[in-house]
Amino acid sequence: MTFAKTLAPLAAILGVALAACSGESISSSDTGGAAGTGGGTGGAAGVGGSAGTGGVAGTGGVAGMGGAAGTAGTGGASPEPVVPVPGVATNITLDIYSDGWGTLLETRQLDTEGSVVIDVNEANPYSDPPAYYIYARADGFYTELYKCTKGQSIDVDLDAVPAEPNAMTGVMFATQTFFAPCYYSNASVDLTGPGGLSVGLTTDDQGRYGIKNVPLGDYKIGFTYQSMPFSFDLTNGPGTDYQDLSFQEPMQADAPNLYLYPTTTTAVSVKLSFPQGGAVIASNPLYGQGWNVTVQPDGLIDGAFPYLFYEASLPPAVDTSKGWILDGSQLEGQLRELLERTGFVGREVQDFLDYWVPVLGGSPWYAVYPQHADAFVTLDISPKPDRVLRSLLLIRPMAHEPTNLPEPPAPQPFVRDGFVAAEWGVLRGI
Repeated sequence: MTFAKTLAPLAAILGVALAACSGESISSSDTGGAAGTGGGTGGAAGVGGSAGTGGVAGTGGVAGMGGAAGTAGTGGASPEPVVPVPGVATNITLDIYSDGWGTLLETRQLDTEGSVVIDVNEANPYSDPPAYYIYARADGFYTELYKCTKGQSIDVDLDAVPAEPNAMTGVMFATQTFFAPCYYSNASVDLTGPGGLSVGLTTDDQGRYGIKNVPLGDYKIGFTYQSMPFSFDLTNGPGTDYQDLSFQEPMQADAPNLYLYPTTTTAVSVKLSFPQGGAVIASNPLYGQGWNVTVQPDGLIDGAFPYLFYEASLPPAVDTSKGWILDGSQLEGQLRELLERTGFVGREVQDFLDYWVPVLGGSPWYAVYPQHADAFVTLDISPKPDRVLRSLLLIRPMAHEPTNLPEPPAPQPFVRDGFVAAEWGVLRGI
């Protein structure tokens, strides 16, 4: 299915482009684990202590854990990090996913560690060659991530979970909707528990957290990532309690431009709200608690800015049930046509093309999925505009022309009349 010539105006476009998991920290297909010279373990401290430094794996060795700091554990023992130990895993489960669609393709069992070729039949691979990410799991061992393309081998080599008293440990993953997850590595998290205990932990370079010598009971691990809060419930028993923790990386609203055109020079206030959670992470002019600006009829803001710019962190919840297909060899022209049919004019269209064509260009095809903008970011503009152009697009580069993608209903034509606000931008990181 190719670009539809009958596209009617969509209202303002926020494109959603897909970015790689920030902080690439996945075991490569030829190493199978963390590396580095000179291993070390993060230090532990009691009341008033300082957090230890996360260790780095030595050659052929095991990565150290970040140190704990704060309230001492029971029986006079201070909280201490849990350190993985060497071992040879058996009865290993490999869950193989499409890197690009995020779907589980195959589950495979291995008798023991070693090299294994990943050659999976995928009906509609996202990339060429097809790419995969793999979770490797075994009882009593830390989960590891691997990444490869069709026909490549991975070296499965897992580290064992030690038997420790009153201990909690596992691996933390930052996941995405379509693409490979990554370890939440070298990150600071807060552990709170019984009796007001509060401990700072640091994950290692494979996302592993761990602490021992803490009171039995229920705990929470919490942290803020890209301005969004996350928390997990843990239970600490007499031995070592293992639990992997996964969270979805937020999307980023990257370079939304909000254009304002009052009929006369007007003092305008703009506030952004996030129905599903989120936060402004960059802006120009400075957003603060909201914009209070003076806008001329030609759109010039405070005598200096052509538009209000912001970036935001948002929950990754997108709709891919309907969309249009763009030919990558005609990307600029088809994007221009889409923008103009939507109702954008002049510099609004050119600003979009100047920035996003170089960023998006290079793929044979693109799938464009309309979203509901107000589900992610709402605009409170005072005085209220007579006409507001808003929409949300997910734009996915494709190696092959997508098939069987239903087109969305044609939106109503947009007519500029009175005070107009028009917005476009891009969401990234899904």
